[in-house]
Amino acid sequence: MAPALALAVVATTGLVVGHVRQSQDVAWCKKVTPSTLTVKGVKEPVDPTVLKEARSGCVAQRRDQRGIFGAVWRTGGRETAVCAVDWGRYQQLFDSDQAAATALTKHFGITDSLDAGSKSDQQRFITTCLKAKHIA
Repeated sequence: MAPALALAVVATTGLVVGHVRQSQDVAWCKKVTPSTLTVKGVKEPVDPTVLKEARSGCVAQRRDQRGIFGAVWRTGGRETAVCAVDWGRYQQLFDSDQAAATALTKHFGITDSLDAGSKSDQQRFITTCLKAKHIA
């Protein structure tokens, strides 16, 4: 009886903590996903549909970077989430400000250009970012 009770307490705690962390993901993604972009020096609002999709993708990605019940970060999960935000910045700068996009990639030691729509370039960027943060 005692092992079953202990297991139930651990599972319940994991579920509660996971739910709290998942609700924090929404707030975090809302904070880091910009609602305006600067195009040629002019601030323009992001289309609400695009903004909603970007935030949803951010939340889904953060949830994938956690393990048990969403309560515990996988090894390197938090850092990967931060690098994913940097990749999102690169994607936003890619069409509007090539100099800033290039500066962001050079910060991580990437000297050639990346395709903002390429999954392999995204993975390369995140892997390089993690190495720069001494995680990978």
